[in-house]
Amino acid sequence: MRKMTAVLCALLLCLTAVQAYADAITMTGPDTETVDRQWETSLFFTRMQELTGVEVSAYEAEDEEEYQKLLGRLEGGSGEVDVLFKAGLTREQEQALADSGALIDLAPLMAENMPNLTALLDEHPEWREIITLEDGRIVSLPLINTAERQVMVWINAAWLDKLGVAMPTTMEELTQALLAIKAGDPNDNLDDDEIGANLLGTYEMRWLLPYFGIVADDYHLTRGEDGSVVFAPELPAYREFIAQLAEWVRLGVLPEDAFTSSHASKNLSAQTNSSKSEKPVVSGLLVSVAPYTLENINAAMDYEPLLMAGPDGEIRWRDFLGEVWPGCYAVTSACKDPAAALRWADALYTEAGAILGHAGVEGEDYAFNDEGKWTFIVDDLRTIDSIREDVLMYTGGTMPGLTPADFLYKVNSAVDVYVMDAAAKVRAVAGRVTQPLCLSAKAQARADELAITVGRMVEEGIGRFATGETEMTDENYEAWLASMREAGSGELAALFEGK
Repeated sequence: MRKMTAVLCALLLCLTAVQAYADAITMTGPDTETVDRQWETSLFFTRMQELTGVEVSAYEAEDEEEYQKLLGRLEGGSGEVDVLFKAGLTREQEQALADSGALIDLAPLMAENMPNLTALLDEHPEWREIITLEDGRIVSLPLINTAERQVMVWINAAWLDKLGVAMPTTMEELTQALLAIKAGDPNDNLDDDEIGANLLGTYEMRWLLPYFGIVADDYHLTRGEDGSVVFAPELPAYREFIAQLAEWVRLGVLPEDAFTSSHASKNLSAQTNSSKSEKPVVSGLLVSVAPYTLENINAAMDYEPLLMAGPDGEIRWRDFLGEVWPGCYAVTSACKDPAAALRWADALYTEAGAILGHAGVEGEDYAFNDEGKWTFIVDDLRTIDSIREDVLMYTGGTMPGLTPADFLYKVNSAVDVYVMDAAAKVRAVAGRVTQPLCLSAKAQARADELAITVGRMVEEGIGRFATGETEMTDENYEAWLASMREAGSGELAALFEGK
């Protein structure tokens, strides 16, 4: 009898476990971060269940290829998962998955089940517009980040002070400052290893355009004086920008192989076995969200963002990332309780839920000091890497929810606060050429097609003119513009006109 009772109890426990799993909302998506994280065992999901009362069974996709195959199966009606988390959906994918019936319209359910996100969208109707399809459906939820770091041009201000050079305010002054850095051995290693402008490829070089009065996006579009959308290379100032690159190459400020090689600091890293903190700083000017992505972190605060005015005296910048990144969280038609799936996600639009993803739990994963600054709790057995693997879930623009800006500013890291302060200065003068996701699905597909063709021609033309492979003459420049017009540069601008 006892044996039979034990067997029955065991079966009951198994059935309870199976029932609990069956009732749980299944959730998957790609985890593109380099951290070795296992969603099945992550404390993040356990804590989110405690916070929301919603049980989730989560597993990360094996890789991006497998995830895309999953999306294809969902479009075909497989119904094998309830929620796409950290989904990274494009607008085209949203439209296709919604039209096939694989993803449901969240708009009718949000007011009742997502009071936190609804309040944010009511306060910022432009955010709601970004996440809404043309027909009014909302297929995915966004990351809302009002304090995101921005791509900036950084100049080594400590070296300028050391060399007795003032912070440049014009392109001529900038050129002279970078020449002084290149010749003055400011890193004191008696080696000619300083690079004036340590830029990689024309993408990074194009962040110099605001100094010529041009704020251009990745479609190479900008706004004319009348507010119309203009293909940026058509402007006279764009030619001046390329001519300046050519001058920098001639003077040695910009390495000629910068168009085809890698950052000088990374080349140096490959040539030495010393730790990064011991490697000499080589960059006078660099483009990044933070100097320490390319240079010694101990020198990060030696760099300042170079917000130099254009020819008209106005300081302009491009708002690179924006505040709203859609495509992060979607509910499939297989989900039996979409209201619960939305209640779970709504917690991420509160500071408590956002902090869970960014830092974990106070007293367990992080702690505040007497000065009100927080840091992760680590010891010989628990490292920051293990916290990232076992506790945190934030990954760039694919994580749904609200970024806890006030909390992040309280981090006990002078370097991180310094970079966040610099990004705030940039955002204060930044603007967008066109609003994200402003085109119809058909127009967006055409814009993306043109951007590939025309964009390649822009990049190649800049490189050829700057390195002298193609002589910068009126005839050659006009021929370059004509070839891009024929490829559709005018059509590309027209697609965004009035948007």
